[in-house]
Amino acid sequence: MKALAVILALLPVAASAQSLAERLASAPEISFSEWRDLTAGKTVVYQIDGETYGFERYTAPGKVSIRLTDGTCIDGTWYMDQNSFCFDWQDGPLNCFHHKRLDSEIYVIGLDNGVETADIQKVSRIANIPLACGPALLSAYQP
Repeated sequence: MKALAVILALLPVAASAQSLAERLASAPEISFSEWRDLTAGKTVVYQIDGETYGFERYTAPGKVSIRLTDGTCIDGTWYMDQNSFCFDWQDGPLNCFHHKRLDSEIYVIGLDNGVETADIQKVSRIANIPLACGPALLSAYQP
């Protein structure tokens, strides 16, 4: 009986010891319709390793623009390829991702030939804010 109590006591520790990538491997994917409903006409703010990476604005159906932290904006289109979200950026390579929900957070996992990579972005915010291109006027500016 004591052995069972010890095993049960260690379960939360073992679960928390899993890496984010391991936990995301079994996390549910976000569907096309859910992502469209979450993002239509809004801006998504992404982080990598806790640092803001970019601001992505979903405009007309299938149209998207991203503002990188240096102020550069790139236009593109997005679509679903089976269960992958694919972004075809102007003058850039095609990028595909899985969008997953883990607890109350949304993560975006990069794909290489359909296989998940270590490229993990966290959605820190989805808001009805404008997308301003060009360098920020203030060093702490974040829409």
